[in-house]
Amino acid sequence: MLSEAGSPIYSAGSLFRHPIFLIAVIGIAARLLISPFAEVGYDSDFWATIIRNLESREGLYGLEGYYYSPVWGYILSFMSVIQELFLNIDVMGLRAVEAFPVESYTDWFFSATVTSVAFNFWIKIPFMISDLLVGYIVYRIIKDKTGDMKKATVGFALWFCCPLVICVTSISGMFDTFSVLFTLLCVVMVRKDKLFLAGVLLSFAVLTKFFPAYLIFILMAYAVVRHRGDGKAAVSLLKASAGMVLAFLVLMAPIIAEGSLSESLLFITSRAGGTDAVTFIEELVSKGAIAIYLIGIFLAIVLAFLLAGKKKDELDDSFFKYTLLMVAFVFVYPPTPQYLMLLIPFLVIYMLTQDWKFRWSWLLISLGGTAFILSGNFMLFLSIGTFTDLMSMDLIISMINWFHTPVLPGVSLMHILYNATGMIQYAGILSIIALFLKERYAGSRGGPRIISFGLPRFSSYRQPKS
Repeated sequence: MLSEAGSPIYSAGSLFRHPIFLIAVIGIAARLLISPFAEVGYDSDFWATIIRNLESREGLYGLEGYYYSPVWGYILSFMSVIQELFLNIDVMGLRAVEAFPVESYTDWFFSATVTSVAFNFWIKIPFMISDLLVGYIVYRIIKDKTGDMKKATVGFALWFCCPLVICVTSISGMFDTFSVLFTLLCVVMVRKDKLFLAGVLLSFAVLTKFFPAYLIFILMAYAVVRHRGDGKAAVSLLKASAGMVLAFLVLMAPIIAEGSLSESLLFITSRAGGTDAVTFIEELVSKGAIAIYLIGIFLAIVLAFLLAGKKKDELDDSFFKYTLLMVAFVFVYPPTPQYLMLLIPFLVIYMLTQDWKFRWSWLLISLGGTAFILSGNFMLFLSIGTFTDLMSMDLIISMINWFHTPVLPGVSLMHILYNATGMIQYAGILSIIALFLKERYAGSRGGPRIISFGLPRFSSYRQPKS
């Protein structure tokens, strides 16, 4: 199949024959197959609650249940209108009496409120569309940097058919894919020197999920180097700043008008929150995110200075290198699977344009993140048991209980799966940092080595609300 990946796409017929079309079909089919039947109720029920609040004219923050900036809420509002006009889903979710026992496992964010099969399918369609758009941007960036359609096609596949991306979209139902989309569009605009639009898109990305904010300094450095010598660096930064401010004001104006600004910014402070700590170790762990995020600001400034010192012919490659390192560091803690969505495209771009050995990081993160989501075991199937006859609720509850039966004092199979899969994720993230450190301190023989392209033969639960 990959032998045809280098063939040009010049018509609809050539697109249908191109491997990228088959890859897209496989990725879409996988999502459509999983989306209706698997869900993380603790997250999905919040989306149903918000839509119910919107339909009752309470807005995003009028009632309890919405804890993010308004960007995702605006998307839900649009989907609410579509649902009312065309879909008419009578039951978005309900409290399943048979599932009440799962709420006794207080160490985990389990809920007996179950969303319907129809709602699960409908709410995840926009995520799939966003995934597809992100895949196309990854394809275009790799093709632009390498001129190699084969590499670009592989890059599209490594994003769109990445098991972690599929599971976050189709099971977790989290909206991080939109933040990834806005971030990559911002990168495209910066590379095209359309800095006002870049600023607009960066505001969208940061107000969807906070993490792209760590790229601000690196993006500024890119613009400075791009305009070094032509006297336009300051004007370019002013354009980007104006775009960011204008987009922020447009997005937040309705929220400011109704007096809900403080509620809309809770998503920032909640990232640094932890559980109620009792011991010194628990206190240390609960403050781990604060430490990483503060160090991340320092690292972002350092990387921006390093990028600002590059020559123009080194700029693009160094930009993607530092961006990948920055994102990897921020997700050292906490590396929940949906957060890692932002890491995957930069990892894919870097491994296919500069260093193929980073494929092992992709593999560890993809498999570890997927397994972490699947460690929710039969909790993921409550919609099937409640709304279909495909699996009995008695079987689902009995299997959930089995996964939580201690195999050692205070340790269940759920604990083992949760910690083991989390360690695999960590290994993948730390391997990115380790590979860069190895390149920096042990790769002095002629500088960094660009690996020639060749394909090898490899064909969220106990965590803060996010």
